Amino acid sequence: MKQRLQLFVQQSLRPLLQKGSFAQNFAVTLSGSAAVTAIGFLLSPVMSRIYMPAAYGQFAVFSSLTSNLSMVTTLTYTAAFLLPKTQERFMALVQLTVFLTFAMCLLITCAMLVGGRQVLHLLNAEPLGNLFYTLPVLLLLFNLNSIMSSWYMRDKQFLKRTSVEVSTALVGRGSTIAYGWWAGGHVAGLLFGEFFNRLTSTISLATGSIRSTFVILWRTFAWSNIWSVAVEYKKFPLYFLPASFINVLSTQLPIYALSSGFGSTPVGLYSFSVGLLEIPINLIGNAILPVFWQKAAETQQTEPERLPMMTLSLYYKLLYLGLIPFGVITVYGDVLFKLVFGARWEMAGVYTGYLGYYYVFKLMSQATSPIYTVMEKQRYILWSNIALLVARGLGLGIGLVMKDLNLALLLFGLGSLLATFLIDLQVLSLLHLPVWRIALRTIIIVGSTLMVLKFIRVSAGLLLK
Repeated sequence: MKQRLQLFVQQSLRPLLQKGSFAQNFAVTLSGSAAVTAIGFLLSPVMSRIYMPAAYGQFAVFSSLTSNLSMVTTLTYTAAFLLPKTQERFMALVQLTVFLTFAMCLLITCAMLVGGRQVLHLLNAEPLGNLFYTLPVLLLLFNLNSIMSSWYMRDKQFLKRTSVEVSTALVGRGSTIAYGWWAGGHVAGLLFGEFFNRLTSTISLATGSIRSTFVILWRTFAWSNIWSVAVEYKKFPLYFLPASFINVLSTQLPIYALSSGFGSTPVGLYSFSVGLLEIPINLIGNAILPVFWQKAAETQQTEPERLPMMTLSLYYKLLYLGLIPFGVITVYGDVLFKLVFGARWEMAGVYTGYLGYYYVFKLMSQATSPIYTVMEKQRYILWSNIALLVARGLGLGIGLVMKDLNLALLLFGLGSLLATFLIDLQVLSLLHLPVWRIALRTIIIVGSTLMVLKFIRVSAGLLLK
C-alpha cells in the first residue's frame, strides 16, 4: 500500500517537475496570481476607508483612457507575438510595436498640450487637474509592460512574469494606501500607486533574461523587416484592434454613461465593485490564459485534433470553479460589502450582485477567447464584440432613458451574460463540438446553483425574523 501511494505521488508530481510543462507553468502562474489576489483582497478594505467613491470614479475615467489608448498605440500587434515561427520575424514584430509605442505617445503628448482642457471638461473629470497630463507617461509604461510580458510568455518564462506581478501588486497597493492616507484620500493617490506599479514592473521585466537581446533589437532594426511583419499580421490591426477596442469600450460603457447621467459617485461604486469582481478573474485568468494560449497555439500547429477536447475540458473546469464564489457574490453582495467595506459601499455590493453571474461566463471565456487567434479567425472576434457592445448598450440605454440607475446596471449585467454565453458557444461550434448539449448542461448547472443559494438566503431571512 505504501509503495502504491509513493508511486501515485511520483506520477502526480512528475508533470510539475518537468521543466516547461503545462502543469509546471500553470502551477507557477496560479501561485503568483493567488498571491496577487490575496494582496488585493486584504488591502481593499483599507483602501475603501481611505478613498471616497468619487475618487474611484475619477480614477476610472483616467484608467479607461489609458487602456483604450494602449490598444490604438500598438495596433494590438502584441497579440501576435506567439505566431512567428522564426526568431528573426519575432524580433521584427517587437521592433514594430516599440516604434509604434514611442511614436504614438509623442503624438498624444502634443495633442494633449493643445486640447487637454477640453477633454477634461468633456469627461467631467476636472478634479484630475494637471494630473491628467501624466497620461502619456503612464501609457508608455503600460505599453512597454505589455510588450515585455508577451515576450516572456512566448519564451515560456512564466516564473519571471509571475514574480513581477506579485512585486508590483505590493508596490502599487502600498504606495496607493500610503499616499492616500497622507493626502486625505485624494485621487492623486490612486494615480501615484498606478505609476509606481507600472514603473516597478517595467524595470523588473527589462532587467530579466530578455535584456541580453535588446542590443540585437537595435542592430537588426530594418524598415523592410518591420514593414514585412506589419503586412504579414495585418489581420490584427484590421480585425483584432477594432474588436479589442469595442470590447474595452463595452466594458467601460457604464463609466462614461453613469458619469454623464448620474455623476462620479455611482461611477466610483460601480468601479469598486467591478475591481473586486476582476480580482478572482485575474487570479484564474492570469494563471490559465497565458499558459493555455501558448499551449493551444502549439497544439494547433502540431496536433490540431486535440484542441477541441482540450478546450472543452478547460471550459467545464472553469464553470465549476466559478459557480460558488460568483454565486455567493450575486446573492449576498450587498450584505458582504456593507460588512467588509463599510455602509457607504453597500450599493457597490448591490451593483456587484447585478454582475456576479456574468463573471462566471467571463471566466469560462478564458478557455474560448484564445481560439479565435490560434485559428486565425480574427474577423469573428470583431463581430462577437460588436454583439456584446450592442447588448450592453441597449441595457444601459433603457436604464438611462428611464432614469433608473439600478435598472441600467441590472440590464447591463444580463446583456453581458447572454452575449458572452452565446460567444462562448460560437467558439465551441468552430471546434465542431456539440453546442446544444453543452449549452443545456451549462444552463442547468448555473440555474440550479443560483436557486439553491437564493433559497438559503430567503430561508435565513425568515429564520432571523
